[in-house]
Amino acid sequence: MSRASNLAGFSTSIQSVAPSNLVVGVVTATTFSGNITGTAATFSGNVSIGGTLTYEDVTNVDSVGIITARTGVRIDAGGLVVTAGVSTFAGIATHTASIFGTQASFSGVITATTFSGAVTGDVTGNINSSGVSTFTTLNGTSGLVSVGTTFKTKGFVETQSTVSIGGTILTLDASQGTVFTHTTSAQIGIVSFTGIRTDTAGTQTFTVLVTQGATPVNTTGAAGIGTQLASIRIIPGNVGYSTHIKVGGGTSITLTNSAGALDLLTFIVSYNGATSIANTSFTVVGFAATDFRNAIV
Repeated sequence: MSRASNLAGFSTSIQSVAPSNLVVGVVTATTFSGNITGTAATFSGNVSIGGTLTYEDVTNVDSVGIITARTGVRIDAGGLVVTAGVSTFAGIATHTASIFGTQASFSGVITATTFSGAVTGDVTGNINSSGVSTFTTLNGTSGLVSVGTTFKTKGFVETQSTVSIGGTILTLDASQGTVFTHTTSAQIGIVSFTGIRTDTAGTQTFTVLVTQGATPVNTTGAAGIGTQLASIRIIPGNVGYSTHIKVGGGTSITLTNSAGALDLLTFIVSYNGATSIANTSFTVVGFAATDFRNAIV
């Protein structure tokens, strides 16, 4: 030992120590240079580390900054509780039990053997199901529903809407459904189909249950449905096209000339998938089952 004095009372600083081992009581220093190696250490106050702290097998960690674990984090008990902020997982997160919480946002793919509870909100991508999917409500006007080889329905009810009528134009809006009701109060000559999609070639069927009013109208061939051009308005853009409704025998669709009678009208609107849409891109077929009244018993 060199340049040291009064070691027992520590009245003078030790500037350099030559021996490889020095055993004393309490050592107070403003700076430690080099590595500190030992079997155990106890700090009663705060420890500030400006660089990187590498450690193994610690019991409690309270960090105000970022904790980085190079080979993973293993929690054997107690769980992981995040009370604020956003938790981001760049890789694959595997959960063998349930996930609970009021909000969870996933930008990737969620794979689960079972989903419990209601799934709410809009689904902007595809829903692929290899098993049985049960829907109490299936509603959508901006996309397509595609099914595989089997599509089973149980207790499926189509929403019934009232048609829009203006002058002699009967308007059927695909965004409201495909089943409509109407009570006649004026002539019907033109049928307008709105909300027809042209994402791909396809066919939509519209059904109208018509009840003749107190004064029957539209009962002659000359004024029947199909004698004037049908109007077809597609979305997006609300662009309109016109074509004749093709009817059986090339005549027209006439309604029953009897107050209170029921007529069932069916229209099939087919789009051929043409890249440049024109009037000829659409085919409309119409037919009717008419004169439904109470049976005579």
